[in-house]
Amino acid sequence: MTAEGDTNPPRPRNPRGAGERLHDELIEAAVRVLATHGDTERMSIRAVAAEAKVTPSAMYRHFPDRRALVRTTVETCFDRFEIQIAQAEQGATEPFEALRRRCRTYVAIGTAEPHLYRVMFGAWSAGPKALGTYGRRPHPGAGAFTALIASIQRCLNAGAQTRRPSPFLAFQLWSFLHGMTDLRSGKPEMPWPGSDEMIDNFLVCLGLRAPRRPGT
Repeated sequence: MTAEGDTNPPRPRNPRGAGERLHDELIEAAVRVLATHGDTERMSIRAVAAEAKVTPSAMYRHFPDRRALVRTTVETCFDRFEIQIAQAEQGATEPFEALRRRCRTYVAIGTAEPHLYRVMFGAWSAGPKALGTYGRRPHPGAGAFTALIASIQRCLNAGAQTRRPSPFLAFQLWSFLHGMTDLRSGKPEMPWPGSDEMIDNFLVCLGLRAPRRPGT
């Protein structure tokens, strides 16, 4: 039975044992809501239920409250982010090329999905308070940053021309990548240089390049 004036057909009831599939469908719907609005404040239980064509009560069978829904959705976004970057690194013959691919993929993902990017890396919308991670569990983005440090450390082990430690360099590099990604999305009318060229130049400035061989 539908409310009077409701023209949307009801979603077919999932067969018994399909709870896991519905859970995944709800997360996909939540990701779409975030990608559209770019703001966790606009990702309500009702909004995601409408996107998934289920009732709000069906949502509560999978997520006890809105915070749990937001946290699970952001975790999913970061999981996919890390997978894409790891795939980009595959086939790199040395750590400097792997780091370069990691940086280029970071910017490509952020510019392709600017609303999701701002949710994931914004200062407030997906911070510890919004996700309920204070002193309880690592932030969903912690793994991506740890992987960046490890990638830089491999470059240091291979003879990168810098004396700075890998965590310091990771903060420098992330600040650059984040600024470039956010500005390109927010100011597309600017005559930006090529992103690959900017990344390559900054890696050289940080000393994250292969050591020069004698005679070159």
